[in-house]
Amino acid sequence: MATIELLAPVGAVTENAVPLAKRVPTLEGRVVGLLNNSKAGTRPFLDRVEELLRSSHGVSKIIRYDKKAAALPVSDAMLEAAARECDLVINGIAD
Repeated sequence: MATIELLAPVGAVTENAVPLAKRVPTLEGRVVGLLNNSKAGTRPFLDRVEELLRSSHGVSKIIRYDKKAAALPVSDAMLEAAARECDLVINGIAD
């Protein structure tokens, strides 16, 4: 009798818990970074987020960062710049 080998494409789950970042008490007067993942819908989405942050939350400055491609990680240099220049960063992901 022939046998059939069954393969389950399930990855192993690891226990690598990462704590959430501390929240700022207010956005007023803060410098906010907006990270564009380079997908087609991200720029208009972040344009609207920027508009709302300026009009409703009193942020002092918006700094935009653009990944070269959605499939690539953010470069160390960009991460270091964002950490140095911003109080917080919003990562925009939109198709």
